[in-house]
Amino acid sequence: MSYWTDQPPSASNLRLFQSDGTWLAWEDREEDGKTRRGAKGQVEERLLSALNATNLMALLGSGASFAAKNTGGKQAPGMGDLWDDARQKVGEDDFDNVVAEVWGATDKKDIESLLSLCKMTVELQAARGAAAGQDASDDKQLNLPSFVQKAEQAILDRVDFVSEKTDLISHKEFLRRLARRSAEKARVKLFTTNYDRCIEEAAVARNLALIDGFSHSAVQRFNRDHFQQDIVRRSASSTRADYVDGVFHLYKLHGSMDWRRRKSDGVVIRRLGHDGNHEPVLIYPRSSKYQEAFAPPYLDMFAAWQAALREPDTTLIVSGFGFADDHISAPIWSALESNLSIRLVLCDPCFVPVAELDDTGLIGEAHVIEKTNDKLKDYQARILRLVREGDSRITVLNGRFSDLALALPEIMGETDRQRLEARLERIRGQDHVDG
Repeated sequence: MSYWTDQPPSASNLRLFQSDGTWLAWEDREEDGKTRRGAKGQVEERLLSALNATNLMALLGSGASFAAKNTGGKQAPGMGDLWDDARQKVGEDDFDNVVAEVWGATDKKDIESLLSLCKMTVELQAARGAAAGQDASDDKQLNLPSFVQKAEQAILDRVDFVSEKTDLISHKEFLRRLARRSAEKARVKLFTTNYDRCIEEAAVARNLALIDGFSHSAVQRFNRDHFQQDIVRRSASSTRADYVDGVFHLYKLHGSMDWRRRKSDGVVIRRLGHDGNHEPVLIYPRSSKYQEAFAPPYLDMFAAWQAALREPDTTLIVSGFGFADDHISAPIWSALESNLSIRLVLCDPCFVPVAELDDTGLIGEAHVIEKTNDKLKDYQARILRLVREGDSRITVLNGRFSDLALALPEIMGETDRQRLEARLERIRGQDHVDG
């Protein structure tokens, strides 16, 4: 089994990338009567400084959703899972025929590449049909539009795995610690490429508020102007307005499984279920994601993403994002090139080969690991090179989102209201177990 499968979440799982190209373990270690310092002190100091930045933003990718757990139910899917679900939805024989026709023989379960090839083939068929003066649908070819529709429906069904019973302890802990920032500072901006509702459900459990561009009316409609709003508490005996603690801005860069576009007027609303009057608002996994990102409401999300990266004294925390999407990765690199006051905290388990972590059978035996994965994405490799060149703005950690959530420092004491909410949540959790 993979090293990470049975490894409980802990800050001690994290390893810090150093300017000499090695990965330092978290805890101190006694060797030959001497204490070899670990990364704990350095990382805690950097994270504390990062969280106190004027502007704080986080980017969570699909790797963060793997921290969500359902007992005996659907889990957060990987690319292979989406491939298997689409194959089942379409029918194994029909699915395999399409793969053979548009891709050829392959043992890769890469649903993104498959849907990209299908889309290109559909466009090629249409162009050939137009040049020949005939409807491409009359041609005796595979019905790729129907195939794509069924595959995308399978993806939509699979990402709907979050419920009130889902264990979201890592998401809740991550939000709880970020919510400790002073309400006088700029609101934390949460960006995610995930369609699921992990962040939303975790916020509900922690009684935190999300400003996500939707109105607070009975039919919630998207309007980018809603991001300019805030939540305050006003007393009847005073004209003073206090900013409410624990308010976040949430930007779902690729859409959400509960967003629908009304076909009648094109308005995006929050709605579950499928019917002929609404269509899902998702950027499905395929190579055209960059072009689709320039259509509303995605355009509003990406405009906010790029603007936030240009703000002075900004910290960006990235976890679970594999840098496979250039339209998201390129602005990060551009910010590192031009924004001298930006700080980047990058956490992912992909940096250190798993064999280096447990090849001796002892968990984390090596205090310093010298080897780095040689199959990193281009932007990941560039960021590591910046660290090796001595760029102190960047902190790179090898570890999971669940480990990072526990490593974030408690930057200020809990308020009375936060302590009350913690007590109520424990009671609700116990009632759920008893019931």
